[in-house]
Amino acid sequence: MLSACSEFKNEVLESLGEYKSKEYFTSGGFQDYTNYAKYTYENIDFSGNVYFNRISSDSAEQLSYHIENFEGWVQTIKETEPKNEVVLGYDFDSSVISEEDYLYIYDDPDYSELGCYDVYFFDIESMTLYYFHNNI
Repeated sequence: MLSACSEFKNEVLESLGEYKSKEYFTSGGFQDYTNYAKYTYENIDFSGNVYFNRISSDSAEQLSYHIENFEGWVQTIKETEPKNEVVLGYDFDSSVISEEDYLYIYDDPDYSELGCYDVYFFDIESMTLYYFHNNI
């Protein structure tokens, strides 16, 4: 299982190799949680990667849909916990999205739409992997 909705070996992250640095922010508990992370890399080769595909107009639209949902959850958390680490650490700027970037999205089929998802967005220019997880 690839979903972050239960403990697992993160095969998606491992498919990219060793990262240079990591920032990880979390909110919530066992089932209802939100995670945001940034991993920086020195060099990435996406050829042969079974998870990531280059951004297309359709996948960019899907990415925007998930990011809007994620930002809604960050706002909800902010209203009750303004000093939560996800609220303080969230800094994604959608202006970095370009046709050169890569994306992998996993929507857990056991949950209703956007009930549990993992989004891995790799920005080629900054060599940064952005990870978004939400589970209600």
